[in-house]
Amino acid sequence: MEKNHEKSLAANKLMIDLIDKYLLGGEISNTLISHLSLYFLTKFHKSMLSFRLLVVSGFYEDASIILRTMLESTITLLYISKSPEEEAERFVDYKSISDHKLLQFMDEYYSGHSIKSEQREQIEQAYDTKKEKFRKKTQWSNKSLFDMAEEVDMTYWYKMMYPFDSSFVHSNINAASGFMIEDMEGLVVAVGPQAFNATSMISKATELARIILYTGAKNFELETDTLEVVCKNVKSLIDKEISFKHMKE
Repeated sequence: MEKNHEKSLAANKLMIDLIDKYLLGGEISNTLISHLSLYFLTKFHKSMLSFRLLVVSGFYEDASIILRTMLESTITLLYISKSPEEEAERFVDYKSISDHKLLQFMDEYYSGHSIKSEQREQIEQAYDTKKEKFRKKTQWSNKSLFDMAEEVDMTYWYKMMYPFDSSFVHSNINAASGFMIEDMEGLVVAVGPQAFNATSMISKATELARIILYTGAKNFELETDTLEVVCKNVKSLIDKEISFKHMKE
């Protein structure tokens, strides 16, 4: 896998290293949107490292699951960044809903658990204060990921990736072809890691990295000149690998 995808993996590494630099390179603006951007970029960076390990190890389906997570992180940060004053606070305030749900779950299934009355009161009070803000108690934004994607011009990305990659998360019939194959000799089960053409998948990961990193840099109030230079090199590497594969075919 590493030999067959040398250029796209090199491009992937360039983006990982660049995220490193933005995360560790200095002070950022002291704002809520800047802090949330730091969270999302850190999460994305870890997902990108996990994605790379799965790809080079031959685990296509599991890499697709991580890629879906990377898309969700990107869409969410873009959506928050569109109206940071309102949406950043809403994102954080949803913790009061999550904490209350957890408390209800513990009360229902672990009745013997001990929680200090002071802590319980704080959770209940925070929930009562914030609950009217969230019409749908299952979604912090009161919108689906698709609706958020539409508002930040990521509809194509959502339709291209999310439903397909979700099939590996939910183990539905669309995912079956990755594990069981009908050929001339009958039913074949794909057990363990398998070699596959990962160039397209890696290119999607690097482009998502560009989008979320550019958004984060803007929220950090940092320059993006270095990002633009690196992205040109990334595109060149991936284009060369795609052209090479087409020539071989």
